[in-house]
Amino acid sequence: MGNTGNDKNGSQPPGEAVIFLHVPKSAGTTLNRLIEWEYPISQMYSVDPVLFEWSAAHLRKLPKQRLARTRMFKGHMLFGLHEVLPQPATYITVLRDPVERVLSAYYYMRTYKLHPFYWKLRKQKWSLEDYVERTRRDNVQCKIIAGADYHGPSTEKIFETAKEHMNRYFSVVGLSERFEESLALMKLRFGWRLNSYSAFNVTRSRPKKGDLSQSTLDLIVQRNSFDMELYRLGVQRFEADLAKVADKVGIIVDELKAARSRAEGPLNSALLSLRAEVRKAINRAYSAI
Repeated sequence: MGNTGNDKNGSQPPGEAVIFLHVPKSAGTTLNRLIEWEYPISQMYSVDPVLFEWSAAHLRKLPKQRLARTRMFKGHMLFGLHEVLPQPATYITVLRDPVERVLSAYYYMRTYKLHPFYWKLRKQKWSLEDYVERTRRDNVQCKIIAGADYHGPSTEKIFETAKEHMNRYFSVVGLSERFEESLALMKLRFGWRLNSYSAFNVTRSRPKKGDLSQSTLDLIVQRNSFDMELYRLGVQRFEADLAKVADKVGIIVDELKAARSRAEGPLNSALLSLRAEVRKAINRAYSAI
């Protein structure tokens, strides 16, 4: 499994699997919905976003024959799946500014009743500052990419491991803040069509980074210092990858914006959402078998 670079033929190499590590609240839901139109149901495995611990464990117990024919594995899981696959594999992910990600995660947990933290936040009336100080949900991006215990302490070793993994195993490291350019890099690497495009699962009712007090901002930065540095390195990597194919990316971004514009009408948006929900449900049911 090598590092990055676009495939010369602009398509996913035969026999290669793609593993999408979905960092919570980093535009991963939108990417999941788009990916589900790029592969046959029988060639995808989606980790259930609610029962993700069971689903990720179930995945590793699947017969080798089924794993071998799967071309896309995606969802909330830790790095390391490639070690049990019989075929070669590459990773992709989308990083997000850690402060924005923490904000989005906290306000999402407060509104989504199926989230494990929903009732805890409600019952104990945790503020944003309480959440940042009292949970182990810090440096989540480093932990996921390092394959470290999600609920364990953050360490320098975890950060160094995440940095090594990102450099060695990831074909594309996208950025939530530059999502369309990230999609363009993925399209060039894997030959995706991306005929339809819309945003899904956006947390809208929350403050922005600029609305935070300096003390709250400092607290989030301090508690997520490893993620801050990993994100900085991710931006450097993204800019370098983008520079190699800037002209092609510009054309694809224009196409994506046009596709999104077509989907924004009430009827088109409703139809796209319905189709996406049906496809998602079928994919999850197949993955659970």
